[in-house]
Amino acid sequence: MVSVSVDVNIEDTIAAISTPLGQGGIGIVRISGKCALKIADKIFRSKKKVKPSQFDTFTLHYGVIIGKNLRFGEKNEIIDQVLLTVMRGPHTYTCQDVVEINCHGGIVPLSKILEITLQCGARMANPGEFTQRAFLNGRIDLLQAEAVLNIITAKTDLALHCAMGQLQGMVSDRIHKLRDGLIELAAPLEALLDFPDQEIARLPPKKIIKILEHTIENIKSLINSAERGMMLQNGINVVISGSPNVGKSSLMNRFVDYERVIVTHISGTTRDVVEEIINIDGLPVKIFDTAGIMESECLITQKSVIRSFSVLEKADLVLYMFDASKKISESELQTAKKLKHKKVIIVLNKIDKPENINITRVKNILTYTPIVKISALNGLGISELKKQIVKYFFSGKILQNDEIIITNMRHKQILQRCLTNITNGLEIARNNGYDECLVFEIRQALDTLGEITGENVSEDILDNIFGRFCIGK
Repeated sequence: MVSVSVDVNIEDTIAAISTPLGQGGIGIVRISGKCALKIADKIFRSKKKVKPSQFDTFTLHYGVIIGKNLRFGEKNEIIDQVLLTVMRGPHTYTCQDVVEINCHGGIVPLSKILEITLQCGARMANPGEFTQRAFLNGRIDLLQAEAVLNIITAKTDLALHCAMGQLQGMVSDRIHKLRDGLIELAAPLEALLDFPDQEIARLPPKKIIKILEHTIENIKSLINSAERGMMLQNGINVVISGSPNVGKSSLMNRFVDYERVIVTHISGTTRDVVEEIINIDGLPVKIFDTAGIMESECLITQKSVIRSFSVLEKADLVLYMFDASKKISESELQTAKKLKHKKVIIVLNKIDKPENINITRVKNILTYTPIVKISALNGLGISELKKQIVKYFFSGKILQNDEIIITNMRHKQILQRCLTNITNGLEIARNNGYDECLVFEIRQALDTLGEITGENVSEDILDNIFGRFCIGK
């Protein structure tokens, strides 16, 4: 069990609905803790009259849940027909006794079964508390616990692949190897300082420097992977912008492969921001279609344009669209100037018509900006546009085979602090060889790395991590 001070009583028996609320074929109420089987005995009746506490572990049983319905007096009644699973600790997700009740997936039966379990001695689980118990009981480390949330929120196959690698311990193994190398280095250095009168073999300074340089190289590799990793996990925001009737909504519909946005020849059809998530080569991309940018005395149009510029400010990439069959307006040039600080791809739409645009004036403002010619109407150039979107953020493959990357800002910040410690230690080693300051920097780096996997973690960090989970996981 991980030793950590947190305001959570892991001896309590907890319960929660583990499936999304709503109508569905199956819903699950999960119970974990030392009283899980005792509670199941009180509320479950099998056809063979055998109690759940007598069932073998990892077995599934048909029966009914009974409980009191206060609307009809104190008499027990059947709440639902269910399948009940018994899983005995420590070989469970939480390392505790776990009971899962599979009932019909409606709000009423799920809520009623949960209510009965709480009446029989369980307490409502906190967000992420089942996974938190898996961590506190030593089944998984903190990196793997965070991977569970990444799996739940994965938006593409590639994001899921990264999260599964993290859950299986690939990132943890890399962190543990870094820690093991530093511990192996710190042990003899500390021994020399603690026992100066004894004959303890001294590590050659060149070996110390080599180990520290190798550690720095590995840490930098992980830090450099963070930007790609966070993009894979969180996605990027791509905003389609331009004047009215240049084809923004048509492009949006082409991206999502259905008529998501109304398209007409009338200027200003799109009034509000429309967003969808698409998958481009494994990269989650949140596409925003915005109202056409123009001057108008209409209050609604003015508010639409203000909202468009507000979304543009938050964009990771702007697809600035033009009608290739028309000349560029002064208004479009003014908008281009406002986009100078953004990542931009110039999109020339309607290339199925005779071209009448001179893009040079825009290129003089948005220098080094790629240009892609498309026809949103018939799909010409859409594949090339998608390639350019990915290329803007990744020069080669998004993810190399079996590459270990980090997908979390918390991990990146910890590794940056660790890198500072190791870099300081390397400077000391090059100047002094052996020094108490060198040992201090190595120990600081070890403690810092422990924050990633959970060996050294505060209650606030745990609250922040598990508070992002849903209740029931």
